[in-house]
Amino acid sequence: MLTTIDGFADGIVAVRGTGLVTADDYRTVLTPAIARATAGGRKARLLLEFGEGFEGYDTSAILSDSALGIGHLGSFERIAVVTDAEWLRRAIHLFGGLIPGDVRLFATAESHDAEAWIRN
Repeated sequence: MLTTIDGFADGIVAVRGTGLVTADDYRTVLTPAIARATAGGRKARLLLEFGEGFEGYDTSAILSDSALGIGHLGSFERIAVVTDAEWLRRAIHLFGGLIPGDVRLFATAESHDAEAWIRN
């Protein structure tokens, strides 16, 4: 499940992943938030937190993630990913270089650092 994290400026999309993330989460939470933040061709900043209780993505979410990424290639100024999930950290290391913009990984203990970096 994806839920928005309140308290960020309009150009920042902040979401928290818990349990199993599905395509429905992309359709109802992430995609509309990104559309609002990038309206008019603006670049957005994205904060993704996957901490305690995060189980992973189902197949439909993986496909939605790929489609969202292709549809918004170049839409992000910064992306911060907060997670201790080793498989997700490896995926970000592998594919992060393909994403235009600055992508940084943070451990869950560094979530405040990630929030500060995404705001500045």
